[in-house]
Amino acid sequence: MTMSKTESQENKREDMPVLSVCDVMRDNTNQVIMKVESLLPSFIESFANIQEEYLRIARDFFGTCYIAEKELLDKMGVDHKAIEGFDKYLKVWTKYTILDIDMANNFQKTFVTNTISGMKTYDNYVKLMLAEYAKMLEYTSALIPKKS
Repeated sequence: MTMSKTESQENKREDMPVLSVCDVMRDNTNQVIMKVESLLPSFIESFANIQEEYLRIARDFFGTCYIAEKELLDKMGVDHKAIEGFDKYLKVWTKYTILDIDMANNFQKTFVTNTISGMKTYDNYVKLMLAEYAKMLEYTSALIPKKS
């Protein structure tokens, strides 16, 4: 007794677990989220490495600067008061740069807070719509006669 091709396909379908659209979307979305989450430490480490290299270069630069300054400024006879004026100028510039950094940091914190708030609002809305959708499906399902 041999099975026809359609009977064989029907048996294969019965063996397969029922797949829902929600399962397909959830599983694939989870794969993407997990990939992004797995890269986050690497992303942070990369920026930390850039910052570390930047600071190393800056330190080296200022180490070389001392040697050049001693030779050049002594030969030129630069007045110490000029260096003090330059120091005052850079202190003001540094103060405003730090204020800008703090402002950017506060902006980022506010951005994250507002983004999360928006996401939670969206989540609440989706849950409300899904609850209504479930009611509609239940109502519609009751109107459709069962297959025999």
